[in-house]
Amino acid sequence: MKRNEWHPIKDCDDLWVGQYIVPNFAANSVAYRVRDNDWIIVSPGASLLRAWQEKWPDFKGKMQLVMPNAYHYMGVAAWQQAFPQATLHASQKAAARLEKKGLPGIFTLEDSPLDLPDCDAVLIPPGHRGGDAWLVINQKNKRLWITCDSFLNYDRLSNQPVARALQRLLGTAPGLRIGEVIRWFIIDERRTFKHWVLAKLQEQGPHTLIPGHGEVHYGPQLAEELTALVKKRL
Repeated sequence: MKRNEWHPIKDCDDLWVGQYIVPNFAANSVAYRVRDNDWIIVSPGASLLRAWQEKWPDFKGKMQLVMPNAYHYMGVAAWQQAFPQATLHASQKAAARLEKKGLPGIFTLEDSPLDLPDCDAVLIPPGHRGGDAWLVINQKNKRLWITCDSFLNYDRLSNQPVARALQRLLGTAPGLRIGEVIRWFIIDERRTFKHWVLAKLQEQGPHTLIPGHGEVHYGPQLAEELTALVKKRL
C-alpha cells in the first residue's frame, strides 16, 4: 500500500484506507463516508490530511474523529485544526487516558454512540488496557472489521533495520499476527478477551480485516484464520 494516499476497500462502497508512519512503524487510517457528506475518520494520521482534503475538497458535512485506543491519537490535532467542528470519540477507558494527554471533550463510545448506518456497529473488546474500539461495517453481504491493535498483518518484514529487528523480536511480522506487546502489555485480561473474541468470530466473523498496523486482509476463510490465531496465541 502506497503511503500518504487513500485507497478504496474492495466490496465496501465509501470506505478508504491510508497508511502513515509513526516512529519506525506503519499505521492505518480509515475514512468512512457514512452518508451524503458525513464522515468517520478512524485513527487519523496527520500526513494523510492533505491527501484527504485534495480528494474531497467539497466537504461541508459532519466529521467524527475516532481514536480506536489510547495510543492512536498523534494525528488528531492536525485534523482538529483543519476541521474545528469535528467531534472526538473513543472508548471510556481510552478517553480517560487521552484526556490526561490534553484531549478534552471526547465523546465516549459507550455513552454517545457514533452516528453510523443501522447495519453497522461499534464493539468494545473487554480486557484491553488501552481501551480498543472496533468498527463492524456490513455492505454487499460482506462484513468488515476495523480492529486497531488487536491484530497485525504486515506482508513482510521491514527494510528499516530497527523496525525489522523489533518485528522479529516481538513476533509482529510477516502475516496475520498477535504480537508479544499485545499479548503481554495491551491485553491485560487475556482469558476474558479470548472468550469474547472467539464468540464474536463465531457470531459475526469478518470477510475483510483492517488492522491498525499492516495490510488489509481479504478472504472467505478470514474468520477461521483469526479463530485459529486466537486459540494458538491466547
